[in-house]
Amino acid sequence: ERSKKGIQEAKSEMGGKVKRFVKKRIAITIMAACLMVPTGAFAYQSLLADDLYGSFDNVKKHIANITIKSYLLFDAKLSQAKGDLGKEQFEQFKEILYVITDAKLEFGDKNGNIDYSNVSEEKLAEIKAAIYEIQPYFDKLNNQPSSKEILTAEEYEQYIQALLTFETVMAKLGVSSPPAIEMVPEGAQEEFLKARAVLDYVNEKQMEN
Repeated sequence: ERSKKGIQEAKSEMGGKVKRFVKKRIAITIMAACLMVPTGAFAYQSLLADDLYGSFDNVKKHIANITIKSYLLFDAKLSQAKGDLGKEQFEQFKEILYVITDAKLEFGDKNGNIDYSNVSEEKLAEIKAAIYEIQPYFDKLNNQPSSKEILTAEEYEQYIQALLTFETVMAKLGVSSPPAIEMVPEGAQEEFLKARAVLDYVNEKQMEN
């Protein structure tokens, strides 16, 4: 962030022309910052993500397609959450997140997606309740208005169910990104399209607010 700010200030001061020595100075600053990071900072026990997953190696055993880059990005999002939510809210957020991350490790496929049709009713109710509570936190971290606040109680319930349906379809197909309708088996297409319509509706509502 400091490097970006330095570039912006340099461009402003010199009418958009950044001289070589400025670029070199910024590059040296970035390199120095990297070199000053103590080795211990990369030890897994120092990452917030490890509070939830134990370690990257542990996640890798369960979610084959995860990379160290995505794991560190997840840790960065947790750090953002800790800063944005404050201590008390972050602790509440983390407690709910435990339920979801445990479910990902237990039931998730190689991409971390869960086929909820294979989860027991009791466990499904627990996971669904966690998603129901945590979604407003996700909205806040993504700088979006709370879906729970802008939707009616019935709409919010449909939204949570749509999230579960969408993930289930992705798990059944073994994909890591939203699939095209042609990829979805005919018998599941109608349900999938309904879920996607709900997600689109919520997205539009959030953009309007």
